[in-house]
Amino acid sequence: MPSRTPPPAVRINIPTVNISEAWAPAPLRKQRVLGTRLVRFYLPCVLLLSLVVNIYYITRPAPLALPSTLASTRQDGATGHRGVAEADLGQLTDLVVVPGHGVYLGAGSPLDEANWYLLAQQRGEVGAFMAHIGKGVEMVKEHEQALLVFSGGQTRVEAGAHSEAQGYWAAAERMGWLTNDVFRRVVTEEFARDSLENVLFSIARFHELTGNYPDRITVVGFEFKRERFVNLHRRALHYPRIRFNYIGINPPGDAKRLAANEKKDGYDLFARDLYACAGPLADKRRSRNPFRMSHGYARSCPEIAPLFDYCPATRTAAYEGDLPWLN
Repeated sequence: MPSRTPPPAVRINIPTVNISEAWAPAPLRKQRVLGTRLVRFYLPCVLLLSLVVNIYYITRPAPLALPSTLASTRQDGATGHRGVAEADLGQLTDLVVVPGHGVYLGAGSPLDEANWYLLAQQRGEVGAFMAHIGKGVEMVKEHEQALLVFSGGQTRVEAGAHSEAQGYWAAAERMGWLTNDVFRRVVTEEFARDSLENVLFSIARFHELTGNYPDRITVVGFEFKRERFVNLHRRALHYPRIRFNYIGINPPGDAKRLAANEKKDGYDLFARDLYACAGPLADKRRSRNPFRMSHGYARSCPEIAPLFDYCPATRTAAYEGDLPWLN
């Protein structure tokens, strides 16, 4: 019997199928593909953003150490002072003066120097400016009979209408330091062009607001300027030494170099020209009044009117007339 030839084998091609996709409707499969692509695109972006944020928080400057009485106050800007009542400023006896230096422009954190108008040599000093502001506010919080005056005019044309005093007030407000208990006792003096005018014009503002002249004066400024204020400006105004106090806070840097520069560019100039009547001091005053502002203190404070334009023939001679704080 002839042998049978076996029939040819039949090959069945079975496609390889992802079981999860085989059982998924077509729209769902498309969503999964799209989701995978989105994850691949956005995940690196999220990781990059996280890296940038972490680098910022690691490398940003350490926060300013605020005076203890201010440490718990807000630092995200104030929302108003609806609860502030009209204060009886006539009862105040003490004047605290914080002379202005740079100009805070009113937007963003005042701890960031990018939000200030600064001269090149003032870079890195914003921490000291804020320490001066904070110390001044701390003093009026501790002394209910004190008035704080931020003093400084519109000294830089590049800063526009922003005055140094207005900037300091805005910085304190932005930090949340002007709480209702001190709000009416923190004011500005917006005409001073130099350190002598910081003190004299602040005395005038005190009188305008209280009707009196201060029994005591405290100036908060740079430590390297202490001798200028205590030995020269106080003497020019005949203010009693026992009632005049100075609190010095220096910026970072070489204290000896700062003192040497102050002696050459500040103290020695005022020692030779006590009232800044001529020469480099008078030139500096003119340059620091680009908007030609003028005050009215001689009218509001007639008892001390001669001091505002006093220029003796001998530039080192102090004023000898009668003054309210000498009585």
